[in-house]
Amino acid sequence: MTGVLAMCTFCHCSEPQAQSSVPVSAAHGPFTSASETGAAAPDSLLAFSRQELLGQFNPAEHEGFERIPDAWTDKDNIYLRSEVLEAYRQMKTAADQAGIQLIIRSATRNFDYQRGIWERKWKRPQYMGWQAIDKARDILTYSAMPGASRHHWGTDIDLNSFENDWFEQGDGAEVYAWLSAHANQFGFHQVYDDKSSGRTGYELERWHWSYLPTAGPMLAAYNQRIDTPDLTNSPFSGAATADSLNILVQFVNGIVLPEN
Repeated sequence: MTGVLAMCTFCHCSEPQAQSSVPVSAAHGPFTSASETGAAAPDSLLAFSRQELLGQFNPAEHEGFERIPDAWTDKDNIYLRSEVLEAYRQMKTAADQAGIQLIIRSATRNFDYQRGIWERKWKRPQYMGWQAIDKARDILTYSAMPGASRHHWGTDIDLNSFENDWFEQGDGAEVYAWLSAHANQFGFHQVYDDKSSGRTGYELERWHWSYLPTAGPMLAAYNQRIDTPDLTNSPFSGAATADSLNILVQFVNGIVLPEN
């Protein structure tokens, strides 16, 4: 089959690309269970630097990252962690054999890249006169604050379309059905469901798939090493609202995980 790609202007996983310190408190939120963390040992949490967790680095210069082949994406010069790219290669091979076309629309986005997305939305004329907290809350429907995005980690990808509706019919429905049935076999999971699970944070994102074997330990490390001041003291508009909006609990940990 052939896939049709669609664009969206209001997504948590939309595009600009790899870059605080404060002691950490205990893990935040209800979703840092062994099912995602893989029961990560304390030493393994130190394998990820604060810069990696907050996106304060350039993936093109990080030895643990590889560039995504041009034929697999419609973006220029984007990266994933090496083990994630290998898992995706295996998944894509299986999808190709099943006649399913997968296209990576977005992958690693560092702090600067995410800040570019955030600032463009912050300046939209429709927000003129809004209070900062209301503006931030509205942007957070789909877009993460810089320093609080899973895309910083090199573990998460956006596939085919940024429109949920695209995945409900035709080629999109076939892609989504295949991913729902098979992605977990390769370590990938849709972490943002329709909230029927009771999770908080971003709205449904059928396009967003996370490689849990690495993202799980990274979430555990984030919860152990990053705290609210790491966001509120960051250089982006509305950063101070991260505290009132409880970003670490409601959004960073606002995910749904596999039951087994």
